[in-house]
This record gives sequence, structure tokens and C-alpha cells, in this order.
Amino acid sequence: MARISYPDPAALPKANHELLQDLPQLNIFRMLAGSGPSFVPFMALINAYLNEGLLDAELRELVILRVGHLCASHYEQHQHRRVSRMLGMSPERIEAAEGTLPSPLFSETENAVLAFTDDQVANVKADGKLFAAAHVHLGDAGMQELVVIIGVYLLVCRYLETFEIDLEETDIATSGLDEIRRSMKNHG
Repeated sequence: MARISYPDPAALPKANHELLQDLPQLNIFRMLAGSGPSFVPFMALINAYLNEGLLDAELRELVILRVGHLCASHYEQHQHRRVSRMLGMSPERIEAAEGTLPSPLFSETENAVLAFTDDQVANVKADGKLFAAAHVHLGDAGMQELVVIIGVYLLVCRYLETFEIDLEETDIATSGLDEIRRSMKNHG
């Protein structure tokens, strides 16, 4: 059970209430809607890289899964395993996101990016060699997006774990990505 009550949608500020109604019915969004004026811009940031980002969708999900694993965030891992499956990622690759690196199931790019992810999570500023190895594959803009994704999911995992956000009793039927995109177009 969550450490604090999920906010009453009727008591939310209008913009938060309206956006929440259009988002996938996930407990993280229910709780985040009560975070005041940061909710709408935060969802715009989430949408920017989930739906319009530079990184390949599977690479992005591997990074998110890795951060969730490193932070021991069951909710995050559960939700992004689901998203990864819906993107068509194999169960073996999803499981390998929690395993030893480098993995033969990952490309050179994926292994380099995940090694960078591990080091950044552990040390804040990743080692120069790991940065260079990932940078070769992603370029300047891709590296910037990667660091933003890692940082956002460190925040998300801390939020989920601190508030002990409950898993939904039933998974949503979609990845949720299209619903997030549509809701941000309607409220952005």
C-alpha cells in the first residue's frame, strides 16, 4: 500500500485533472498528478523521449530496464518489461537487461550504452572511456538524450520506491505510449 493516499482526482488542479483523465490508468500517474505544477511539464518530458526521442525504442527500453534493475524498483521493471514485450523485444533480451555485461544478446551499441548506464548510475559522472564508447554509437544529441533518460528514471525509481506505489491489479492492455502522446497533444 502506498505511503500516502493517491490524490482525489476531483481535488486536483484543473490541468492535472484533465491530463490524468487522458493518460493510461497507471498508479504512478495517479500519484504524480498530485505533485502540483510539475505534473504537466514532467509528462511532457516523458512524452518527448518516449515518443519523439532519438534513441531506438528497444535501446531506450533496455536503458530504462537497467536503471529499474539497478535501483531495485519492482514497479518500474514490471511496467517497462510490459512495454518492451509490446515493442516486440524477446523475453531473453528483456531478462538480459538485468544480467552481466557485455551480453551476447545485445549489439555492440547496446552493450556500450548499458555499460555507460551502469557507471553513471553508480558514480554520477561516468568514466571517460565508457562515455567515449557510447558516444561513438550515439553522437552528441544521442548522448544527451541518454543522460536525460538515465536521470529521469533514477528520479522515477526513487519516487516509486519512496512512495511505495502499488502495482495495478490488472495491467493496461496497451504499452501506454500512444495514450501518452495523444494526451500531451491534447494538453500540451
